[in-house]
Amino acid sequence: MKLGAMVLLVTCVVSTMSRAQNKTPALASDSSGSEAPRNLRLTATAKVPLVGTLVGNGRCDDAGDIYVRFMDAEMNKMHHGITKIPIKKIRPDGSVAATFRITEAFPDVSGKDFFVSGDGRVYQAGFMPDGGVYVVEFADSGSLKSKLRLDSTGFIPYHIARFESGAFLLSGTTGLTNDHRPFTGVFDANGRLIKEIYEPEDEDSRRRAEAGELDFIPEGTNSGNALVWHGAAALGSDGNAYLLRAASPALVYVISPNGDVVRKLRIDPPDAGLVARGVKPSRGQLAISFLHRGMISGMIKVVDLKGTPVATFSSDNLRVPGLPGCFVSGGFAFLDDDIDHNLYLRKFELR
Repeated sequence: MKLGAMVLLVTCVVSTMSRAQNKTPALASDSSGSEAPRNLRLTATAKVPLVGTLVGNGRCDDAGDIYVRFMDAEMNKMHHGITKIPIKKIRPDGSVAATFRITEAFPDVSGKDFFVSGDGRVYQAGFMPDGGVYVVEFADSGSLKSKLRLDSTGFIPYHIARFESGAFLLSGTTGLTNDHRPFTGVFDANGRLIKEIYEPEDEDSRRRAEAGELDFIPEGTNSGNALVWHGAAALGSDGNAYLLRAASPALVYVISPNGDVVRKLRIDPPDAGLVARGVKPSRGQLAISFLHRGMISGMIKVVDLKGTPVATFSSDNLRVPGLPGCFVSGGFAFLDDDIDHNLYLRKFELR
């Protein structure tokens, strides 16, 4: 199954912004350092009363609710509908609890990545035709709570994470005329830029994307930067943000609330030909989805916050690593759609 440049299906595990996340037991580390895959077995399925296509990065809260952008038939008819897609909150039993629409803030906004805290607060990044970049916060009911314009223009925010201090990390590429260049910034709670982050690896990816190297250009396009587009951002239990560049080995910047890169992690793929596409933490650990290029099949690798391997997971269902889901006690829960675009929540446990 091909992965379109604008429709990214990536694995999500439970966000750990709040201390309540510590209720989720951590996986025990293999003291021998073995990375032999542990298989996942399908144990439960709940049908979700939605029909359409999963779009973008999924997020979760501490209760195991999954948040995902969902393209239905009505949104598909809209001009640039993919940028207006609402976020759906789906409970573990498959019921839809709330809908969050960034267009309530601005009808002409282009909505991008969103972040969900452990206690269920939802924030979405978006940009306007005039180049303004905003972070929109929603109430539990799905209604608009606030909108914040950032002190920076001319970048497209593909990834967002929120620190416990109220500061935000946003990462993307600069404007449409130079979208090979990565941009990463930490902004305070009032939208002021604390620090811009531009690492040597970012400059290298810019040069290689501009040169047209296939591994650095998103599939089906001749623009952008694949390491940024297909990456991800999350908040770790240590209070730092973890920004993934979609590379092989995986490259993760560990970024403090002050905008300092405190360390970089380079994590080998569990098998040849796999590229990192998603990362989320769970109580002192990171679960990283490694996928085959242009596909949603692959494996999940769990490491500690220093990048030391803990466990690797595979499944008989080859779609599993590339689907939005949660890292839960004893296994994973994923959202999956069938050939008729019916949506299901499926739980996988360790075999």
